[in-house]
Amino acid sequence: MKLSAFLPFILLLGLTACVAEQQLSLPQLAADAREDRGCESVFPQGRWQFVHTIDFSMADGSGSTVIGVTSLAGDEITCALMTVEGFTLFEAVYRGKEGLEVRRAVPPFDKPAFAAGLMEDVRTLFRAPSPAKVQYGRAGGTIPICRYPGVEGRITDILPAMDGCWQIRTYGADLALSRSVVGHSCRKEGESLIPEYLELKGFGPTNYTLKMTLIHAENLNEKALP
Repeated sequence: MKLSAFLPFILLLGLTACVAEQQLSLPQLAADAREDRGCESVFPQGRWQFVHTIDFSMADGSGSTVIGVTSLAGDEITCALMTVEGFTLFEAVYRGKEGLEVRRAVPPFDKPAFAAGLMEDVRTLFRAPSPAKVQYGRAGGTIPICRYPGVEGRITDILPAMDGCWQIRTYGADLALSRSVVGHSCRKEGESLIPEYLELKGFGPTNYTLKMTLIHAENLNEKALP
């Protein structure tokens, strides 16, 4: 597979930090005293490794397919992208306060904006936001939400019970929707809900979609899922 086929992917992820004004904005939240919503189960607990096929597409219809490998261990996240033939295009590790370390980046995958955009997507998918100021409520009178204020005015809404799985929505400081994640066909593994399929959409100038189909999920503390 030619590396030139991945150029739209580079531009796509490298620009995810640039978010324009969107029609979809942060919904009003009606307060709800109940706090046990199971929002923590949206995110894998403990040490895991995931392998997905990732089909990406942009608003103009361009796109391609890669293999994504993500490993979680405490505060550390390691991610890699490979061609379907197994050639490693990119590998990086994120260690919380220590920041992002790029271990391998085949040009033109060596652009700093690409690494930052990709890791932001990975963190949205697999890392729970800080629970320090979480709010519990309902949108539209019926949909339960856990709302997590973040740095620089960003907000993460977790919808823990949507169509048998869960959803995540993140908003920028302008309260416009920046990312949405929809999980499908979740199955319970310990305290975690693992989706067989994920769809992540990025809004703004890029308007991209990542369709992620689970190939393998391994709980490194226990056993692999069949």
